[in-house]
Amino acid sequence: MTTHFAILPEGILQTLALQLDSNGHQYLSLPHPRTGHFALFLPTDTQILEVQAVSPSNPRSWFLDQNVIEDGKLLVMTPIDPVFLLIPLLEYGKSGVFMPADQIFDEISKNMKGPEGEQLGADSTQAKSVFGLVSLKCTQVALRRVCENKDLTPDMAVYRYSKEKAIQYLRKKVDRLVESKALDQSRTIIRTLARDGLMDDGKEDLLREGRIKAACDLVGQYLSSSLKAELLSTYDLSKLEKHLRETLEEDVPLKSSTNTAKGKGATAKDGDKKRKAVKSSHGVEQLKKANTAGMAKLSSFFTKKDKAK
Repeated sequence: MTTHFAILPEGILQTLALQLDSNGHQYLSLPHPRTGHFALFLPTDTQILEVQAVSPSNPRSWFLDQNVIEDGKLLVMTPIDPVFLLIPLLEYGKSGVFMPADQIFDEISKNMKGPEGEQLGADSTQAKSVFGLVSLKCTQVALRRVCENKDLTPDMAVYRYSKEKAIQYLRKKVDRLVESKALDQSRTIIRTLARDGLMDDGKEDLLREGRIKAACDLVGQYLSSSLKAELLSTYDLSKLEKHLRETLEEDVPLKSSTNTAKGKGATAKDGDKKRKAVKSSHGVEQLKKANTAGMAKLSSFFTKKDKAK
């Protein structure tokens, strides 16, 4: 059995331990919601963990008690909202009619393609992962957040994907981020807001729009580029866009004048170097005045002499 070191939320440890003791664990191979490339996810009874491997640039090992673990990479497992995984699958397999969840994902698995565009069979790991996803309780809850649904019986419901509901749900995530302290804890985001001049006094409206854009960028890490653009378009960021455009226009002449000044400085320095190069040393000047009449040229010492006949 291969041993790996991993970092994961503390509250998940007990759940995973029970899951491992009962029936082991089964990774899901699903398209990443932003890139579309297949990635690994670990389901639990209550949520799904995204699995990322941090591999060292040079060979590394781990020490566990008295044992050496040769594989030095570190697995990082973080919770992911199932909605992010569902949206690209539902967009890919949308039919416009209400269907049970099993039937929806059956159609998706039949039409799913691999990394090279090849058709994946029903027995493929990816197709089985789709069925593994739909069987999770958290997936059933997430379906109602992005789909119109009808309960036909207490045990049977049908769903139809709704992009409008999906956008509304994503907006709620963005709005929560804007009001939370999560953005303030990110040094990268704070530096970006300060660099764009949004944290100055009297620019509260611009700062709020800047925080909305930053929150959209964070949520957009799990969205396709087209869906992220649609999400951004639901917000009025016209003041921020105008401010950033004006700031950019002000920076261009400044950079241009700086480069021109550097160019003039370089030209002046080159001129000085040339003038300095023209001036010869005192010894060279004295040699120039020496009488060389009758002296053999230096090149004559390197030519072949004619053989005596």
